Amino acid sequence: VQFKPAKSRYRVYIVDEVHMLTTEAFNALLKTLEEPPEHVIFILATTEVHKLPATILSRCQRFDFKRIEPDRICERIQYIADKEGLTVSDGAASLIAAAADGGMRDALSILDLCASAGKNIDGETVESVCGMAGGDYLITLADYIKGKATEGALMLIDKLYGNSVDMGRLLSELTSHYRDLMIIKTVKDEKKPIVCSEARLKRLEEQAADYDIKDIMYTLSLLQSANAGMQNGNRRCEMEMTVIRLCNSDLSADIS
Repeated sequence: VQFKPAKSRYRVYIVDEVHMLTTEAFNALLKTLEEPPEHVIFILATTEVHKLPATILSRCQRFDFKRIEPDRICERIQYIADKEGLTVSDGAASLIAAAADGGMRDALSILDLCASAGKNIDGETVESVCGMAGGDYLITLADYIKGKATEGALMLIDKLYGNSVDMGRLLSELTSHYRDLMIIKTVKDEKKPIVCSEARLKRLEEQAADYDIKDIMYTLSLLQSANAGMQNGNRRCEMEMTVIRLCNSDLSADIS
């Protein structure tokens, strides 16, 4: 850091995931941050700012980046599609925004993958590229779970697995599906924090009417627990075990 840049005005150091530095590393960096040379700028990037020592935070100018609203992501996708000569349906744009989870870079990466499949991008294209199960499958699976139809649920998972749907993605989508049901049951405002088309929202509302909030919370709890097992074990087996537990609450190891 003592050497001045050869051409530019500043020498910029970007430390990504800075929270992973050890205490000793932070102590070594602290002196430089206290009295940095005029030509040096440090950019410390992290997703876990609470892990940074107070001595480091007090010497930094802080910028908090937030997730981008789905509507803005959809607008940007349509803008880029227009410039690139692509046709993206509103449903496809909403699916991309949902899959990106507030990240514009991820949204554009998905759009790029979809564009490689053709100029006309619809919901099926996005589902195929992302390995999604699709809204209809999720509603059907949730109906099986509600009706305790274990065999039907397992046969549907087998069909999805045969169609190359990623089981980790299916678990994540099913969790999001029940999260949407939870929001519909508890939020009375017309503008609910749910990313989907009007037609899908109507189907979600119809399904939510048949569900008790306690059952939704129980299902979400089991799905969240299954996520840890997905990381280490057989994904398909973990998904099937989870669905069996959901259809047969007596099999849950949770005493409560």
